[in-house]
Amino acid sequence: MLLVVDLDGTLVDSLDDIRFGIRAALAAIGIAATDDLIDLCRRGVGLEVFYRRATGHAPGAADQRARFDRFVAAYRDAYAASPHDTRAYDGVADTLAALRARHPRLAVAVATAKRTAMARQVIDSVGLAPLVDAVVGSDGLPAKPDPAIVRRAAAAVRRPLAGAVMVGDTDRDVGAARAAGCVACAVTYGGWTRDELAALAPDYLLDRFADLLDVAALA
Repeated sequence: MLLVVDLDGTLVDSLDDIRFGIRAALAAIGIAATDDLIDLCRRGVGLEVFYRRATGHAPGAADQRARFDRFVAAYRDAYAASPHDTRAYDGVADTLAALRARHPRLAVAVATAKRTAMARQVIDSVGLAPLVDAVVGSDGLPAKPDPAIVRRAAAAVRRPLAGAVMVGDTDRDVGAARAAGCVACAVTYGGWTRDELAALAPDYLLDRFADLLDVAALA
């Protein structure tokens, strides 16, 4: 049995720290941190998408690579030095503990757009490490909704994807879950509104992380 869970906006509220990093990254390339750009932080977009939206240029273009590298480095440095206001959402630890007690063979894997090392630091800092079997970041993998990260998460804990449940807070999480053949659960307290997520028709809408206890595949 496998549970794959997104990190930011699903397990943890990291929005303030992400905003801190993005402001520094934008400053490093001479772009003003407008409200529209800062609002993207809650939408769960990757740094490549953020850079394209901020500059109007593809980060992989030959004349943009050095600038994009500065953007990424500034973000990562600032995020690492941020005030660290990230916290686990209410009920996350208790729900994971209850699921593990209910299903002793349940494997819990985090699949996140963050780099693996950074994601592990976050999991450790909020006290969730004892409840998680594997943390899989985006290192060298295509971004969600490509299912590659979900498949790697399953491989990391040696569980089949058949019957697996995936939980996230954006359209990319729902898309990755579907592409990997997982039960798709969308939490409504993260970066996307309930109405936006409902329009994607996931298998379950969860207003609280604890609602995961009522998902049939985990009953």
